[in-house]
Order: sequence, then structure tokens, then C-alpha cells
Amino acid sequence: MQPAHKEAPSCWRELMDIWHLPGPSEYLSTVERSIRNGESVILRFPEGAPTGAETALHARLEYCGRWRRVVVSPPTESMPVDPLRHLFSELAPELSRMPDLTPVELCEDEGFRGCVIWIDGLCSINCCEWIQFLENYSQVSQNISRLRRTMFIVPVSGDAPEASRNNVALSMHDWATVVDEMDLVVLANNRLRARGFVETIRKLLVITIAQVAAWDCAVAEGLAQARMEDILDPLEFLKSDARGRGWTRETPPSVALGTESYLGVAHAALAAIREPSEIRRRIWSAQVSVLLPVIEMQRRQVIREHRHQITAELRQKGRPYDPETLEIGDLAPLLSRACFARFDQEVVSRVERLRFARNELAHGRPLPISQALELV
Repeated sequence: MQPAHKEAPSCWRELMDIWHLPGPSEYLSTVERSIRNGESVILRFPEGAPTGAETALHARLEYCGRWRRVVVSPPTESMPVDPLRHLFSELAPELSRMPDLTPVELCEDEGFRGCVIWIDGLCSINCCEWIQFLENYSQVSQNISRLRRTMFIVPVSGDAPEASRNNVALSMHDWATVVDEMDLVVLANNRLRARGFVETIRKLLVITIAQVAAWDCAVAEGLAQARMEDILDPLEFLKSDARGRGWTRETPPSVALGTESYLGVAHAALAAIREPSEIRRRIWSAQVSVLLPVIEMQRRQVIREHRHQITAELRQKGRPYDPETLEIGDLAPLLSRACFARFDQEVVSRVERLRFARNELAHGRPLPISQALELV
């Protein structure tokens, strides 16, 4: 067996970030189309969402308009939430002292027109006012040509209210269903290729990461950097991750909190402290998809290597059918009964191990690390 891993060169990590994965990339494309159609967009993420969306969108929208970034501070008693006045002070300061400000006046300001503005710093305290502002702004901005229209990109947390779906120049893009298992397969395989694992072991590690992480890129990233033993038996790794997030057994499943997916799949770290059997089920599912084909391949290899002896044994028992049709459950006792006369004990032991592994997986029990690695 090759060494467990070697350090991945730093340049390899730069080849892919999560925004190049199929799901996230399509998400960015959808947002980009909205901006190019003249719509402001609200990006709704759960807590603990991946970073880098601003950089990725800026690169895609480089020629769509002047990129501006407006940082919103948490409101205070002396400075309540007032999105319109905040934008005037940032983008049209010469008009900001006017007593009555309207979105129309902002749209008519030459310094404001033709921009793509990223709003950063929204929280549960001030996001409602900003969503209301965007709804009002969308009614005004649709009367301005797309070439001169300014669009907003506004990321909000998952507990933010939805904007009205009837706004012509405003759309909401929900992250809830963006990442799936296949995205994590691509990510994990990209990370592990540089670590020197033999192909079958890497496949088992990749599928285990994808199954365990389910939909969370951060968990997949963490596991891809972990020891091989922690990938194959990740319960303690996940419990540590939960502690780092401040989650306990009392933390509720919630899409907004990032503890549950839109389809009701528990976050791996939360499942580790609330329902460890769910993590074992995910490990088992990964093992089934990788190890059952390995068992079948080795069954056929044993039959090919000992076809003449197996055929003779079958004929002696009055069972003259093709050895290829022997299931591992039939092959093991056949070789065991004939081992002293015709078969090497190591071949018998090998087939017995295959039968044991197949039976364990068939009954929903994941194999210990040592036995799983022995198979691959």
C-alpha cells in the first residue's frame, strides 16, 4: 500500500474553489443573468455560508458597470436603519443633506448611475429595511434604461424575509439547494488527488467525504485535509466541528441556521452529537457503493485463477454448472470443504473475508477501517 498521504502542493489548492463546482457555478450564472437583465438581486444564505461570492461575482460582472462596495454598520439608537440616506451619504454626498430624499433623486444622480453595488454587513436587525428599500427601488429603476441602471447585490442571512416575487427588477436567489453530493465528490476528488492515495482508496475516501458532508462544502474541505482514519471514521472530527460552531444537542435543525438542508438532511456536525447512527449510516452508504463492486471483482478473480479446480469440485458434488454463477456465499463453503485437498488456505481465508464483508454490508453494518482498507 502506498503511504497514507503526502502534503498537497499549495498551487493545487488554487486550481478549484467552491465557486467552480457545478452547483455553485450555476448559482453564480443565474445571479449574473439577473444582473445583466437589469435586476437587483438578493442572495439568501444560511448562517455559516461559504465566503467568496463577492469576488466570484465581481470577476463575472467586470464589464457590467462600475463595481462599488457599500458597508452597512449595525444600527444604533442615534443612527437607526435608513438605507436611502446611507446610500446618499456614500454615493451622492452632495445631496445627502437634503431633508426629503427619494429613490428617484438617487437614480437621477450621475455619480450613482451605471453601477453594480455590493451591500455588505446586513444582519437580522437591519435586513428587513433594506429588503423594503430594494422593493421600492425596483419600482423606480425599471423606468431607467438597463445601460444606465444601477443594480444592487445584497447578501442576507437565511432568516431574512423573502422579497415579493412580483418585482420586475428584483429577484431573490436562495442558496438552499445549490450544493449536492456530486459537487462534493468533485471537490473531494480534487483535494485528494494530490495526496498520493492509490486509486481505490482515494475513491473510498472521496465517496465517504461526499456522503458524510452531504451538502456542506466546509465539512468536505475539512475532511479532505484530515487524516485518512478521520475520514473513514469521522465521528470525533465532526463532534469537534460542532463544538467549534457552538452547537449542542439542543441546537435545533434549521435551514436558516445552517443545521439542516432544504430537504431536511441534518448537518453532519449536528448529526454527530444528536444522532451518531446517522453518521454511521452515511459511512455505510459510502462503503456499499465502493466496496461491493470490489468484492464482486475479487470474487471473479478467485474464480478465474482457480476455475479448473472449482469446476472439478462442482462436478464431484454433482453440480456441473458454470463457476461464474457462484455467489460469494456459495463459493466460500465450497472452498472451505475442499481446502485440504485442492485449495491453498490463504485462498479460503480470502474468500471467507469477502463473504464476511459482503454480509456485514448487506445487513447495514459499516466495516471497521482495517477491514475496509484490506478490501481495497
